[in-house]
Amino acid sequence: MTEDRRNRSGRHRRQRVVARFSGLTAESVLLGLIAGVLVVAPWTRSGYLLLLDWVSGPHQALSPGLYGLDPAALDALPYRLATHGIRTVFGAGATSWLMILAYFPIVAGGVSALAGGSRWRRHPAALFACLNPFVVERIQAGHVPFLLAVALLGPMAASAVHARRRGRWFAARPAGWYALAISVGAHAAWLGATLLVAIAMLPRPRWPDLVRTLVVIVSAGCVYAYAAVVVANAILTVRVGDQDLDVYRTYPGPSGLAATVFTLRGFWRGAADSSPQAALSVVPATVLVVSALAGLALLCRREPVIGVPLTVVTVAGLTLGAGVDGPLGAVYRIAFDVLPLFEAMREQQKWAALGMLGYAVGVGATVEVVMTRLRSSTSGLRQAVAITAAPALIGMYATLGAALVWGLGGTVRVSHYPQAWYTADRIMGAGDESVLFLPWHQYQPFAFTAARSVATPAGAFFRRPVLSSDAAELGQVRTNSASRRMAYLDELIARGGGGQFGQLIAPLGVRYVALARDRESDMYAWLDRQLDLAPVLRTRELDLYRVSAEGTGRVVSARNGDLPDALGWAAKRRLGTETVLSGAGDGVVPSTASGGVRRAGSTQWQVAEGAAGWVVVPEEWSANWTAGDQVTRPTVAGTVAVRAGTGAFTVRYAPWKWLRLGLAVSLSSLAALLVAGVLEHRREWLRRRPDGSDRPGAGGGS
Repeated sequence: MTEDRRNRSGRHRRQRVVARFSGLTAESVLLGLIAGVLVVAPWTRSGYLLLLDWVSGPHQALSPGLYGLDPAALDALPYRLATHGIRTVFGAGATSWLMILAYFPIVAGGVSALAGGSRWRRHPAALFACLNPFVVERIQAGHVPFLLAVALLGPMAASAVHARRRGRWFAARPAGWYALAISVGAHAAWLGATLLVAIAMLPRPRWPDLVRTLVVIVSAGCVYAYAAVVVANAILTVRVGDQDLDVYRTYPGPSGLAATVFTLRGFWRGAADSSPQAALSVVPATVLVVSALAGLALLCRREPVIGVPLTVVTVAGLTLGAGVDGPLGAVYRIAFDVLPLFEAMREQQKWAALGMLGYAVGVGATVEVVMTRLRSSTSGLRQAVAITAAPALIGMYATLGAALVWGLGGTVRVSHYPQAWYTADRIMGAGDESVLFLPWHQYQPFAFTAARSVATPAGAFFRRPVLSSDAAELGQVRTNSASRRMAYLDELIARGGGGQFGQLIAPLGVRYVALARDRESDMYAWLDRQLDLAPVLRTRELDLYRVSAEGTGRVVSARNGDLPDALGWAAKRRLGTETVLSGAGDGVVPSTASGGVRRAGSTQWQVAEGAAGWVVVPEEWSANWTAGDQVTRPTVAGTVAVRAGTGAFTVRYAPWKWLRLGLAVSLSSLAALLVAGVLEHRREWLRRRPDGSDRPGAGGGS
């Protein structure tokens, strides 16, 4: 009985220790949650949140990128699957703001743990990480996965500092946080590695620090097993070149590049309609920079294990964040050409995320000093400075908060799709055949978004698969897409449909064409002149046409030609269902044969028995589409053509079996690291003394 009492007493003491050491972090998490609620509160009403790169709608689903089928979106990262699960439970509308809300408590708790110290350091640091110009611009841009990845770098850095102090050769928690961060956003791979290396190297690295950091980075990298499969199978991805650096260069702003970057601004779109700059006057901007740098300098002297690496990554983040126009512009261009996967950082200002984390801890340290001086009974110059600094700091927080809370200062509200969109969706219903959405832009304003430009939201709204433009149309970079279908449609639409538009898009599996009439509708007047498009809905908001032509399945015949040839035949009304191939032509043309093909799964099509000849499958061409020993060829439309006999057969996307394995390895690796981190955390608490110190043998280090 006495032994039981001792055990219970020991458990109670450990629980008090846990409560004492975790309480401040928990308070910061709560503070972050409150800040987040104040930001997203207007978006919790009925409707859908539509931002530049963050759109939602009633039928949002996993994109074909999960299966490696979309060149512009390889969605297999665990974040995509988790988001889809949340969307299934809470709905697309709620998920759109829940994912934004999640940033605030995560970053607040992580930065609080990283900053350490008293409440007066932790809570101001956490609040700054929630309310700052960098966050304002990224929410305006709809870069929600990126923000979540940045938020996870806070607890990763805190656990890395903890592991350094304990002197362990391996630490599961920083590996788990790092793996989680890069599972959410690829940019976290570079940002997180920079943080981890700085914490290991500064000041005075030891062998355990170097080995531990290397093992952490390598083990966390296992979550990218899926990406390794993508590379090994030569699956198409977006094209990124040197010209992207000029398009996505950091916006200097009216105050110049240095002032913009030092105040954590500079999103490349500048003052575009959907990305107004976070306004900062001279006084709050000066207070922001001075308080952050002063706090970091103070930490370098008093707590170098935190202060020195954070100061270095802050300087590095801001310098690299200045991009190709900054002091390291030439080096940045060389790194972009030489370093593997560095193209992920084509938008240079994202490096400022490191500066944001460093600033947060620095501001927290400054506030702690100011409050200590204010509470001191000793008068003098230092207390006078503190009395002056306190209202300046409060004013800075008030300015930053005003730009963010209540839906970005009231500038962004939820959107309501027009009734015509719902009517069109009811007319089309569900099905495997696609709807082509016009106007043909990746980003465009709509009346229901208050004329803010957003990523075309048709794919999140309609039940049918949607073909919409992936052309960014940014200066010299029209598109980064490697898609043959998109290039084909670009040309058709630029030429006004070619006279037989329905027949030309039928090989893509398109059954409907939808035209939003918010703007540019006059430019698409040629739709009414196409004989194979039948109007089924006309409203002030949207027109809908049904494609009467066929062009998929057993089309039997083929023509030898290219796109100009196809356009010529269409203009003369001499194009039938036959496929157009370069270097292959046979059969009776124009052909009227079609059909006999149906989707049997996300990565396979079933072709029924029928006449021997060519079969067209409405998928993006890739040599990875196989049909046993039968020949597959790319059509001029960018789809898959199979030379087949009379028997039934299946067309499969061969890499999917390996992609599934890669995805399983990615998820398993992430789960293993997270479980290992939880067990490591539990083991350490069990080894704590009642006063919070380590028991003998529990690990040491500085």
